Amino acid sequence: MSKYIFKLVLFSVMLLMTSTIAAQRGQGKGGRPQNQMHGEREQPKFNAENAVGILKYDYERVLKKTKIKKAPKKSAVAKIISDYNQTIAEITFLYSEELRATENFVVMKREEANANRDREAVHFIQQVAMEKLIYIKRKVHKADRVLNDKLALVLSEKQLHKWRRLQRARKESLQPKRPDNSEGGRPQQRGLGGR
Repeated sequence: MSKYIFKLVLFSVMLLMTSTIAAQRGQGKGGRPQNQMHGEREQPKFNAENAVGILKYDYERVLKKTKIKKAPKKSAVAKIISDYNQTIAEITFLYSEELRATENFVVMKREEANANRDREAVHFIQQVAMEKLIYIKRKVHKADRVLNDKLALVLSEKQLHKWRRLQRARKESLQPKRPDNSEGGRPQQRGLGGR
């Protein structure tokens, strides 16, 4: 009887140790997420406001980046930026339901596509979402044009160039970041230089 108990205790300890080691290593896969073992990438979360280009500017930062010194010009730029932010806030408020519904649509359809392992459907979902949001994107683009036209009347060429660089950087920051391929997946390709 004691031999049987000893074997049972030994088996239980071995089972406990292997399950603990497997849990610490990420299900025995070397600590990588399971979907990267199959060559799939984690998709960035879809943000409808970022997709249509909704963003607000801090006028103090704009004044600092464009290096505006004179008080009348500062107040004019602050008023223009404030008006733009108000317009964007109105667009966001008016179309908040459509933005939220589109985000929910993308999440739901992505889950279905991932369950079916249909990579083409994921790309198609993104296109459908952008088609649903195109009229909001046009309104934001129109507000951007009005902002740029008004600033062009106030700013010098050099200041306008700095403004456009700032605006471009802010718009690029809205784009979803792709996860890097350092863990699993395909290796990154280099240019034709072949270093």
